[in-house]
Amino acid sequence: MPGKPAPRCALQIARQRRLSVYPEQFGLEQDICDVTLWLVQKYRLPSALVWVDRHYVQCGREIAGITVMTSARHPDPLTQAARKAFLAFGYEIRHTGADTYGHQCCDRRHSHHEMLQAYGRIEAALRSWRVR
Repeated sequence: MPGKPAPRCALQIARQRRLSVYPEQFGLEQDICDVTLWLVQKYRLPSALVWVDRHYVQCGREIAGITVMTSARHPDPLTQAARKAFLAFGYEIRHTGADTYGHQCCDRRHSHHEMLQAYGRIEAALRSWRVR
């Protein structure tokens, strides 16, 4: 009987490990992967890294900032697009000036099916968020 395929992305492996120890704890690994995959698909990019900063005291859906790293052609619009996606997911983005750490980036080792799921999830969240 075939089981669920093992995740290939390093963030998905970290998520799987975290959930095995803390099944009820919130993690933003899936959201980082989905936003990364969505940006790559929507803007037809060869690659993109979504860098999420958190203050050491932040937890849950609190983050300090987002930066998208890609070619010099699209830096500002992509960071704003990623920011809107995280806001649509219900994140609070607040940088207080205190020390931060960067969350691990998605390495994009996802199936085409996962990319399509991520794209649909982000687009639906953005549509719902704009209506509010």
